Amino acid sequence: MTDLTTKKQAEKLRAIKCFLFDMDGTINLGNTLIPGMDVFFQKLRQAGRDFYLVTNNSSKGHEHYVEKMQRMGIEVTRENVLISSDAFVYYMQQLLPQARLFVLGTEQLKKTISEAGFTITTTLEEGADFVVVGFDMSLNYETLTIACRLIDRGVPYVATHPDVRCPIEGGEFIPDCGAMIELIKTATGKGPQQILGKPYHYMIDVITSKTGYKREEIAMVGDRLSTDIAFGLNNGVLSVLVLTGEATLADVENGAIKPDIILEHASEIAEYF
Repeated sequence: MTDLTTKKQAEKLRAIKCFLFDMDGTINLGNTLIPGMDVFFQKLRQAGRDFYLVTNNSSKGHEHYVEKMQRMGIEVTRENVLISSDAFVYYMQQLLPQARLFVLGTEQLKKTISEAGFTITTTLEEGADFVVVGFDMSLNYETLTIACRLIDRGVPYVATHPDVRCPIEGGEFIPDCGAMIELIKTATGKGPQQILGKPYHYMIDVITSKTGYKREEIAMVGDRLSTDIAFGLNNGVLSVLVLTGEATLADVENGAIKPDIILEHASEIAEYF
């Protein structure tokens, strides 16, 4: 254990009723489970703690993450998975429940949006109330052109999350939603009306509205300072950095983002149940 140095920190961790977990770098590395995490989730359930797997990656649907976790030996349901697309749905249902949306996104993202009762438009002639920019791994020039023309005509746009790069196997990266935001900004001169996902508050809003938990009863556990830990710090929930993924102790020491608690491994949380 690296930084549970005070009784107060331990008491805070013990009081948590709902844990939010980043996945890659916290629970798994690619398609490989981080050792000990299967046993940890058994202990989590036995202790009666709720949990959500929280990801900004709006290119995938809930079933993808359920199946991925199950392949690695962790039983989860759709209800345990929270994606930035859920935050988008929550936001748009409050703003304009019957919105017509032109979506830059995968079929999985479009399915999540249409199942929430929104109408998806596909042509310039149909128009839209909003353009939605997701992590579109099926992006093509025709849909990009329509999106930019709609935005030029005054249609506001909303982005599912701000990540510029998405890590893939072998330590490489591919362009993510944030890169697409920058492309559209360059082409139209306009930024998004809103960005959902971590580190902004909308995913916490979804959790508190669904569960009734207070923010002091929620913890965010992850390996990235700029998204996971900033998400916790920005939104009044306990932030727990684990050292099994991206961030190192040197990053914490040299950076401006300081987690509440630092652990070598997420499974150490079980010591405080």
